[in-house]
Amino acid sequence: MSHENIEPGTAVRYPRTGSSGLVTRLVTKDGRQFAELDSTKLLYRLDQLIPAELSIKTKKEIGRDEQLAGLERERRRLEEESLEENPALDSTCSGAG
Repeated sequence: MSHENIEPGTAVRYPRTGSSGLVTRLVTKDGRQFAELDSTKLLYRLDQLIPAELSIKTKKEIGRDEQLAGLERERRRLEEESLEENPALDSTCSGAG
């Protein structure tokens, strides 16, 4: 399955962190497509998601510590991505002066 076949209701996994869930909605931002997962309520780039088979677990079965650890991994990943330099920028100053 390619990311073009991902739609709401599709089970997917984000391999960098192991997060998985069902796609709740698709969003386009800055020309890129993202999917929101029901398990984390976070957006993931469609081209970074892979199909997954989900086992049905309730939040009670997952456990609070496991949920917090997953959210912390996601927070760190998002923080690292926000610090990465945009590849479209060449670090030159184009301003007047």
